[in-house]
Amino acid sequence: MPPSFRPGALSIALSVGVMVFGLALFGILTRPVGYLSALWPANAVLLGMMVRRPHWTRWPGWLGALAGYLAADLLTGGGLLQTLWLTAGNLAGVVVGVLLFRHVAPGAAQLRQPAAVLHLFLVCTAVSASSALVGSVAGPLMFGTRWTDDFVIWLCTELVNHLLILPVIFTAPAVSRLRTLAASWRPAWPGWAQAGPALSVLGCAAAAMLIGGPGALAIPVPALLWCAITYSLFTTTGITLLVCFWQMFAAAGGAFSTTAFNFSPDHLPDVFSLRMGFALFVLGPLTAAVSHASRNEMLHRLDRAVTYDFLTQALSRGAFMQHGGSLLQQLAREGQAAAVLMFDLDHFKQVNDRYGHAMGDEVLTRFANVVRRVLRAGDLFGRMGGEEFAVILPRVGPGDAQTIAQRLREEVARESLHLPDGRQLVVTTSIGYVMADPVPEPPSLDGLLSRADRALYEAKAAGRDRIAPSPA
Repeated sequence: MPPSFRPGALSIALSVGVMVFGLALFGILTRPVGYLSALWPANAVLLGMMVRRPHWTRWPGWLGALAGYLAADLLTGGGLLQTLWLTAGNLAGVVVGVLLFRHVAPGAAQLRQPAAVLHLFLVCTAVSASSALVGSVAGPLMFGTRWTDDFVIWLCTELVNHLLILPVIFTAPAVSRLRTLAASWRPAWPGWAQAGPALSVLGCAAAAMLIGGPGALAIPVPALLWCAITYSLFTTTGITLLVCFWQMFAAAGGAFSTTAFNFSPDHLPDVFSLRMGFALFVLGPLTAAVSHASRNEMLHRLDRAVTYDFLTQALSRGAFMQHGGSLLQQLAREGQAAAVLMFDLDHFKQVNDRYGHAMGDEVLTRFANVVRRVLRAGDLFGRMGGEEFAVILPRVGPGDAQTIAQRLREEVARESLHLPDGRQLVVTTSIGYVMADPVPEPPSLDGLLSRADRALYEAKAAGRDRIAPSPA
């Protein structure tokens, strides 16, 4: 017996059931008279959501999916045996897809490397074949058609649906991210760089309709590739889905040939050719978009590795000098003062010698976290080397600089680490600082750091765990 329904289990069952019911009902309404649906998004959406939300693959999720499929078919007049068989075919593909994405090709759902597109294609092919193998048996029983014809139509239908819908679901932003974007969104008229690719897709789609002929189906490809190197992966997959579905139904209506056809065994060659063509059509823009996104992510990681110290996540010395010099120039133009602080950890070499470098790294990490907690937005914090750090405090006077430095010193001394022998390690810091007055030509950052460094050594010579200003 399954466990009793908890509120969470009931919520999952209802969410999955309502979603599947709505999508299945939509698919049923696209059926040609006396045959299977021309568009059936329920299976691909269910699989995508179960991969994105693994908790949906527990028994309440499967129960909700089963109820959704059964309710949609029975409500529209389907016989019980027919409904059960078709539902078994639908769920067979989803089960195979969940297992493959989880245990065989988990990277295919991430779409972070170009090879993931090939893995996605192979998984979708296996999912579509599994679903077709089970579900197509209902064709001869329900409609008197040949099993092989039904298998081919079911296979190509599932394949194109999964290849179009799954990338959209896998790349969609999380709900929390959407809320953040919505909260910060400000209406603005897009420039040509942003609007151009989307407008070109519309223009190419219109040109395809005017030119006609089977080759016109490929006219939007350059525009989709432009989208792939301009927009996010999610946006590109969404545009590709809309273009392909629109062209698919336009082609069935005779827009690209002299004859129209419906999605049934009576027009098997046309149906198979069209759907397999679009299943392969989508791989081009998708691969280009994934490659572009992968390249951008790699460049971002490289830039971060150069800009930030890997251990403390403070700015690296080079990045600090670059950003700090620009900041001082900006403050000089605004007529604003700044303070430059140099500080290091007292007796840090003894920490490494006595407790090991792992404990030394932990001390540096905790120290950097304390500094970030004290600093304001807009302050620059960098690691200059070893246990030496620097901070630029823009738009402060001598009193504010002294207050912030004092708070930094106190917060560092308040932080302690537990040692393996049960004792606590308390680390202190010494700080030297210099003021950069609001003059048209401020001193160089190198010169200010040198003066702050001399003040730091005065603080250390006076007993450590203290603050020393640089003489004017």
